[in-house]
Amino acid sequence: MKRFFMIAAAALISLSLYAGDAAVYEDLGFSQDGKTYLFGQYGKTDKDFQGWAEIYTVDVAENDYVKNEVYKTDPKELAKDASGKQAFNTLLERTEWKRSKYKAHPSKPEELLYLRETDSKKSTDEIVFRDFESEAERFYRIQLVPEYEGSGKNVRSKYYIDVKLTTKDGGILDRWKVGTPDLKRKGITSYLIDRIFTSKDKESLVIVVQKTLEDDKGTSIRYMVETLRFTGKN
Repeated sequence: MKRFFMIAAAALISLSLYAGDAAVYEDLGFSQDGKTYLFGQYGKTDKDFQGWAEIYTVDVAENDYVKNEVYKTDPKELAKDASGKQAFNTLLERTEWKRSKYKAHPSKPEELLYLRETDSKKSTDEIVFRDFESEAERFYRIQLVPEYEGSGKNVRSKYYIDVKLTTKDGGILDRWKVGTPDLKRKGITSYLIDRIFTSKDKESLVIVVQKTLEDDKGTSIRYMVETLRFTGKN
């Protein structure tokens, strides 16, 4: 059965000032069949102001990167004063020949299910939206479940995302544990769900996770995604 999700937040976001190496997230979109998702991120390093960019290709069903299809800029190919956006455009041009087979396009407004609006929302707050394709009144409930050991650059952390399909009374119809719950990441001091996309066929879900990293170079913000393919679920 197809799933159709209604956006759970307005498509406006309040930008807050951040001192440090904060990446910009770029949604490159789903492949035509909805089974692959592409995204990028770019910025300038905090210490030497070097522009950088990365592009990732994700197998949605496997929730893993496609082999040999993660791309990163080499500082040698960029001018010293190149901005993060210029670095990203350079990487787009360099990898277009390999990415073109997916015919991916940035997600449409109606495919954006959730967008974090302010920092007032706790990272572990539940995100809820309705499944309007179902004749029954059913809801998707999404919650980040993180765990931290230590603090600062010595912290080791892990997380997973609890995705539930429920009745209006909260009865659980189906449940997915998304992510790599046993993978401990060094130096990641926080995680939060930044936005959620669905594919055109409503069978794929992409949850964008913002992470904060602390190391000897300072504090930086980066992005990763967790993905789920619903095909075959009732």
